[in-house]
Parts: sequence; structure tokens; C-alpha cells
Amino acid sequence: MKDIELSLRMKTVADMVKPGGRVCDIGCDHAFVSIYLVANGISDRVIASDVRTGPCAIARDNIARWNMTDRIDLRLGNGLATISPGEVDSIIIAGMGGILITDILEAGMDVVQSAGQLVLQPQSETEHLRRYIAENGWKITEEKMLIDAGKYYVVLNVDVTAQDFGNKSAMDEVYYKYGYYLIHNHDKILGEYLRDKLDSTGKVLDGLKKADTVNARRRAGELTHEKECMEEALRLISDME
Repeated sequence: MKDIELSLRMKTVADMVKPGGRVCDIGCDHAFVSIYLVANGISDRVIASDVRTGPCAIARDNIARWNMTDRIDLRLGNGLATISPGEVDSIIIAGMGGILITDILEAGMDVVQSAGQLVLQPQSETEHLRRYIAENGWKITEEKMLIDAGKYYVVLNVDVTAQDFGNKSAMDEVYYKYGYYLIHNHDKILGEYLRDKLDSTGKVLDGLKKADTVNARRRAGELTHEKECMEEALRLISDME
């Protein structure tokens, strides 16, 4: 059977997992990431969990097709409720909004605290997720930004054992919004994203100025602040090149 193929987004997620540990993939969909982890020797034991019966049925067939029923445990349930504390070393949560990811982590905090690593790929509300990570004293050790099928994605590697409350520079709003490591590594994709976003934001601001309503002025103020943050992030990236 040929090697399992993942999208660039999901391969980036899977390749960020520390080798040799026990892994759970929350919201596993069709279990392709779980299969990839085992097939590539990243993990010998994976728990694939999803709240939806349809994807779980397809995942079960895929796991059986790859002869991995003895190494991938498929579970049906909500978030981390399917996992017991101490059962896994790495937790994957990908393809969900940042607020939903924080809700899952908060509800399963006993499981999170017994693990060592989180690999998180938020579809939105990334700033909210970064703030939550900092508030818990966890440390983002790595960030990757990529383009897959024309869309921008960020993947975060989080050490939940760090208890890092001391990095004040990483608490700045610009870092929450765009990522301390992405900025300090002068990430080219982040730079491209910011320039594209600045261009589209400028066009929206031009339109709002013409509208001249209370709501338009309020929204213009919000976007002006966003624009200033993007310009500051680009300045920091440029200064570090």
C-alpha cells in the first residue's frame, strides 16, 4: 500500500509531534493523521477521537485498511473527555477555531497537564489562543506559517510543562496577533500575509471613510488599530532580517 498522503497543513501538524510518545488526535475526522503518525514511526500508539459518528465510521474503515487496529484506538466523544489523565504525551487539536480549542483544553485540563506537548492549528481566533497559552504559563516553542490551497495557516508547538510567566516581550499585542517566533524568525510567509492584509485593509478603510456613519467610524477605528499592528509587525520583521 502506498504511503498515506496528507495536505501540507496536516503534514505540518503531524511532523511537529515529538517522536516516540503516545499521541491523541482530537477531532480526528477520517484518522489520516493518526495513520500517518504510525506509518512514519512517529508514534506507536495513537488515540483518534471525534465527536461525530460519520467520520468515526470512515476512520474505523481506514484504520482497518491500514492494518493498524492494534495501534490506533478510535474513540467517539467530545473533546478530551475520551482521554484519561496520563494516557498521552502529545495532544493534537487541528482545524478548529481558537476559542473552541481553548474551551476543549479548559474542559480537559487534567489531561492537558498530564501531557507534555500540544500541537494546535487554529482556523481562526489565533490571538485568543496565544493569550490563553500565555495566561496558563505554557510556552510556545515553535510556530510555523504556511499556505495550503490558497489559505494561510499557523501551527503552534506548545510545551505545557514550561510554566513560563516571565517572557514579558512575548506578551505584547503584536506578538499575540502575529506570533513571537514568526516575527523573530522574520518568517517570509507571515510577511507576505501582512502585506496582503495591509493592502485589503487599506481598501476597506477607504470605503469606510466615504460612508461616514457611526458604525463606519467605529469600524474604521478598529481597522486603523489593526493596520498599525500589522505595520509594527512588518517593521520588527524587517529590523531582524
